[in-house]
Amino acid sequence: MIYTGFYIIAALFIIKKFSNISKINLGIIMGLMVPDLGIFLKYLNLYQDYHGTIFHSIIFALFLFALLLIISEFKNKIIEKKIANGIFMGVLIHICLDLVIANDQILFYWPLPIEAINPLLKFELQYELLYILSCFQFIVLRYFGHRLNDVIVKYKHVNKNSCKNINIISRWMQYQSMLFIVFLLMFFMNIKFSMQMIEFCIFSSLLIALYFSYNVKVIFNKEKIIEP
Repeated sequence: MIYTGFYIIAALFIIKKFSNISKINLGIIMGLMVPDLGIFLKYLNLYQDYHGTIFHSIIFALFLFALLLIISEFKNKIIEKKIANGIFMGVLIHICLDLVIANDQILFYWPLPIEAINPLLKFELQYELLYILSCFQFIVLRYFGHRLNDVIVKYKHVNKNSCKNINIISRWMQYQSMLFIVFLLMFFMNIKFSMQMIEFCIFSSLLIALYFSYNVKVIFNKEKIIEP
């Protein structure tokens, strides 16, 4: 099961005033999303017996961090060092949390020839409960979009690009609501459902969330936010 949505909501509550978060905290939230993007490997019939896949490897986390630091040195500043640091921290936090509560083994040492790690607290949840919890992640991600839009609206220099981002995020929020309602109705109407399908929808939602989080990174300067 993917737990990313719950990790994000916990991070948002820890960061009490989302409008005042720094770029490193934005990076942490982005980093929380990264490990579960590895779910696409399951659709390639790779690492199907593991929760973590290779994106939950500590070596992958270090490689990603090194790559982001190299990119941050480019003159065009595709990504800033503060965000790169935050992404690395978010990936590590996600991996550590999964080592505690995941429901399958984790390839923590990949690609080293070391066996996968069992989580500290392995939950044997019923399939139906896993499905319901997965559905509620769409609501969590919708809330994340709402908080981002709130930040954009309070930004002092609202421009055409800001309005475009608000529209994109708003449509994405509608998409999350639709997915939540459809999958929940399928469950209560006893329509045959697939955990793989719902995980794919979460995967696509995370990809879009990463995109617009990166796209609005410039507004995360505390001095440029209008205080409520």
